[in-house]
Amino acid sequence: MRTEPRPLKKLTREHLEPLWSRRDIPIARIASALGVTPQAVSVKAKLLGLPSRRGNKEPMKRTDDAEFRSMWLAGVNSTEMAKLFGYADAASVVHRRINLGLPGRHRGAGGGTNVRYGWSETISLAQFREMQFARAVQGMVRSTQTRKPQRQAL
Repeated sequence: MRTEPRPLKKLTREHLEPLWSRRDIPIARIASALGVTPQAVSVKAKLLGLPSRRGNKEPMKRTDDAEFRSMWLAGVNSTEMAKLFGYADAASVVHRRINLGLPGRHRGAGGGTNVRYGWSETISLAQFREMQFARAVQGMVRSTQTRKPQRQAL
């Protein structure tokens, strides 16, 4: 015979839903406040018809293969790429690089101007964006220089 109270027995959807829907409150924190396990809270939420919290994390910022390829080949630091695309760490960027068949990078001797974070030939994301901007401006300048001047009507 069970003598201890059952904290989830009287918990209603109206009580749990406001906490459950808050993405910034982990299930473990809700469970701790109720004096139960996170699994018990999840089971109760499911029984009450609340939606799964699996999708509650920020969506991963995916990028197309062309953008990833251009950043990798330009030498953007893999740690910065991981942050930008929402990967867990730089190793995830390396796995994607392998899947795309892109060349690896090599460790630098250190002390050189092209050595960043121990890897040779890497640049920051800001440097990459600046390079993109410079190319765009050069393209605009070229396109305006190649246009023929139009005659003005008198």
